[in-house]
Amino acid sequence: MSLAGDAIGRGGRAARALALGLLLLAEIPGSGLAAATQGTVIDYPAIDNPRSLLLGDSGAQARWQALFEPYPSWVSRQVAFLTWRVPEKAPTLLAARLLYSGDPWTRRETDSTNDRRWHLSDIETRSAILREMRWLKDPALVDVLVNFLHTQTEPTLVKSALVDVWMVRPDLTPVLALHLGDPRLPDHFPGAQLAATRQSVLSFVIDTCGPDSPQARQLLEWALLHTTGTERNHGITSMSHGSFPELLKPTILALAEERRNGQLDDAGSEGLVMATSRLGADIDPQLAKVLVEIAVNGTREIATSAATALANNASWQTSVPIEPIARRAAQDPDPVVRDALLNLLLRINPDAAAQAGGPDSPWTVLAEHRRKLQKWEWEQYVK
Repeated sequence: MSLAGDAIGRGGRAARALALGLLLLAEIPGSGLAAATQGTVIDYPAIDNPRSLLLGDSGAQARWQALFEPYPSWVSRQVAFLTWRVPEKAPTLLAARLLYSGDPWTRRETDSTNDRRWHLSDIETRSAILREMRWLKDPALVDVLVNFLHTQTEPTLVKSALVDVWMVRPDLTPVLALHLGDPRLPDHFPGAQLAATRQSVLSFVIDTCGPDSPQARQLLEWALLHTTGTERNHGITSMSHGSFPELLKPTILALAEERRNGQLDDAGSEGLVMATSRLGADIDPQLAKVLVEIAVNGTREIATSAATALANNASWQTSVPIEPIARRAAQDPDPVVRDALLNLLLRINPDAAAQAGGPDSPWTVLAEHRRKLQKWEWEQYVK
């Protein structure tokens, strides 16, 4: 009987959940379930009933039971002691505690332990378990980790489990990450419903698969085009300069539309600044028009960012209206805004920069130098 079928046959809750994870793992090309479990024996019925695990060593038994206390102490030491004292049972013990989702073993009716405190303690214990698994690097635990990812929603635990899988079977993590980071998938994991989990998974994919990988693009598409606020900003900051312009342009257009409708909050303004700072040299007329609108009418942060993006990336073929930019550059009381706009004018029209800067402005001197440089470049071109 296969491992997944055997788990289903046990009938327990954890065993059934484990079977789902194993079936998913079996669908991944080259997963090699049989090869992964060679050399290690995991007692799967005990995973469903961790109270049935009796250890011959009294010290190990005491530390095993301590992992289910509402107020555990020195959790990392308890876990390390177990793997050292009973190494043959360590994989089963680690798997059983990782997948345990019940109440503390010692809770009584009069116990004042609240659910929130137990939840925090449980996260701490599971984190220690995952760190120990990372040190062991046992291929047999990959099945357990896949099941854990299939059911877990806590962002810190999800990221830790992903790292554990990656250290043993890096070929599996791209598929797992997509199920955790893209809720559009029909068979996505429960963790994909949480923005914090999706952000952690996106960072993981960029670090392990590369910023230009298809997996990174898929998760960035969700973050940039289907979310707002912190998650969208996290997606923007995850992008390198000039990457994925087909995602960055609609993001900027959407943020500009929010500004026109009076819906741009502080997070949106921050996102607009970060998005424009990542533009490459492919600013088309539609995007240039929007950036000019922001530079002319926007607040200090977004106006200077839009003007800088245009100055750095807009080519001479791009049609940029000069008059409204020059008007604000001459009249705005904020020197930061004026300098950003004058820098833009200096790049695209030195005469307008000199006129907006005034006779005593250093921008006028720079504009004269720019005119001479352009004249020299033109003379060299026509020779």
